[in-house]
Amino acid sequence: MESGTEGTTPARPRYAPGMRKGDRRRHEILNAAEEQLRDRPAIELTIDGLAETVGVSRSSLYFYFDSKWAVVDALVDRASAEMYDEYRSVPDDAPFDEFLAVVMKATLSGWRRHRVVFLAAAERSSHADESTDRWRGIMQGFADFIADRLEIEIALNPAVDPTPLGGPRQAAEIGCWMVERNFYMLFSREHDEGDERAMLSSLTGALERLLHTASVHSSQ
Repeated sequence: MESGTEGTTPARPRYAPGMRKGDRRRHEILNAAEEQLRDRPAIELTIDGLAETVGVSRSSLYFYFDSKWAVVDALVDRASAEMYDEYRSVPDDAPFDEFLAVVMKATLSGWRRHRVVFLAAAERSSHADESTDRWRGIMQGFADFIADRLEIEIALNPAVDPTPLGGPRQAAEIGCWMVERNFYMLFSREHDEGDERAMLSSLTGALERLLHTASVHSSQ
């Protein structure tokens, strides 16, 4: 698999039972946009092109999204929510190293499925506008989730101490941006599954050390 060029085929989210027609149409538009992002940058997406692919009029598409950037933002929200749901699948009483392993595997899985979406999000956030704040807000949500779990671990195990980095919140933010930047660089180029496994292992180890959990592992 050469994910840097084509990547895995994006998983089309299934419709929930009883989903309304309007919601199904919205998902169809998002699916079409994600497929088109595999062949062109976000700036080349057009409302006309999406409307033609989905089989609706331009005015009908505007009923769901007021611009192509609104479509891109909705794609990012959808992919991020999917990743966040996987994070939350870890039982509250799971060991911290297991928690980190699930988070990292879910992050890699999300980038594999939605490479073009997360690349578009990272690239779009490089502009000093509302898209930057939007992506930072999503990343902050991920960091807060990890920080909440880290605070529990600190209470249970005094050996875990992220104080040198400013505490659990700051440590989690640094860790999340470290992971985001490295996955962005990996998925921006051609690579194979071996590269992905190596990156996953390296980042997981770096995140453990960053959050000061190395002493926990050494004692087990």
